[in-house]
Parts: sequence; C-alpha cells; structure tokens
Amino acid sequence: MLKISVCDDEAEERQKIADNLRAYTAAHGEHGVEFDVYPSAIEMLEAFERSGAADIALLDICMPGMLGTELARDILRFSKNTDIIFLTTSPDYAVDAFSIHAADYICKPYTQEQFNAALERVIARREQRTWVLLRCEGELHRIALEDILYIETKDKRRVFSLASGRKLSVWSLPAKLQESVMGKKGMTMCGSSFIVNLNHVRCFSGTDLVMDDGTLIPVPRRCRAEMKQAYFDFYLNEARN
Repeated sequence: MLKISVCDDEAEERQKIADNLRAYTAAHGEHGVEFDVYPSAIEMLEAFERSGAADIALLDICMPGMLGTELARDILRFSKNTDIIFLTTSPDYAVDAFSIHAADYICKPYTQEQFNAALERVIARREQRTWVLLRCEGELHRIALEDILYIETKDKRRVFSLASGRKLSVWSLPAKLQESVMGKKGMTMCGSSFIVNLNHVRCFSGTDLVMDDGTLIPVPRRCRAEMKQAYFDFYLNEARN
C-alpha cells in the first residue's frame, strides 16, 4: 500500500488535489494508493509523529506559519524515505525546493495528465529502490538501502546507522546480514566490523572513511589499498553514469 499525504492551506486546492488522487487511483489500481489531507504543516507533522510519515508528500509552498520548503525539511529529518512533490502557484521557490532533493515541482494550474506523470515518475523511482526489513525491539522496520550510512558489528548485534541520524540495533547472523546487503550498489566491507555505503562516504583520508554524518570509519592497514581502489572505482562509475 502506497501512502500519500497532502498539505495545502486552501480548502479548494485540497479538494482539487484529492480529486486528482482519486482519478489517478482509479486509473492505476495496481499501486494500492491511500491518502490523507491536511490544512496546515503542524497538523501534518503531528500526524506523522503519531503514525509514521507518508511515502509521498504533496505540499503547497506558500502557506501561513510555515513554508512548504520548511515543512519538507522537517519531514525529511523525520523520514528520509518520503518523496516530496511541490504543487505551487509560484516558480520562485524551485531552486530551494530542489536543494532539498524534491522529487518534483509542479506549477499550478496543472492538468490531470501532468499530475499523473509526476506521480508515475516518483513511484517508478521508489520501486527501483532496494528495501531492507529489520526487526528491532519487537518492531519491523522497512528502510531503503540508500539510507544506510554504515553497519557496525558489536558483539552479536548489528547497528544500522541511517542518514536520518537514527540507529537501529538488530540481532542477525553475519552471513544472513551480508547476503541481504552485500553486492548491492555501493555497499562494501571495511575490515571485519563495518559494512559501509560508499554513496555516503565524504572522503577517504587514507586511514579512515569520513561519512556524511562526520563519523570516521577506520580502515585496517591490510585493506587500505583495496578500499582506495573500491572508492575510486565507485565514484568513477558514478561520474560516467
């Protein structure tokens, strides 16, 4: 089930977006879309805190109290897995919107076809992501592989450090864990204690990997030449693509 949340301060616009979503759902029943609508940023954030963030958030930008771009930043601090689509009358915020990696930016008025095309692009990208299921303290967490910074082995537990700043500690056999993530894009071993996501490596100092959150991952001496080559090959391939 794909959960979509809408935030717009104008009742007429909320109704229009809801109608757009009903039309999209009628034409694309394979996605199993459910949606909810909020008149303010505060109400949306409170709902996300209670029951979890949506998969996709459709946000107006020019709203009283909090701009949609500010709301998007709060959502992404809470859930890196939420894709943001802005629906707005003004093109003036496009640079700011894309600086926070908005999935799309649609200027009002728009057609149903434009609305559908934007959703299709975002959903298609979501379906291409690799998801990992983790059982932590009795709860099942579904996280995107792209959001994992690194995984550290501590005794018999594996600690997943995520881009959002969260840490999830799980029991997992090393072989089972490695099978689920190794070989996926950017995931590589760093010694015997760490699996790192090269997508989130800021730089390689020669002795440590510096992660996006500032964490230093020590690279054992025996692995440094191999890690240097893996780091170089990964980013060379990224540049070519």
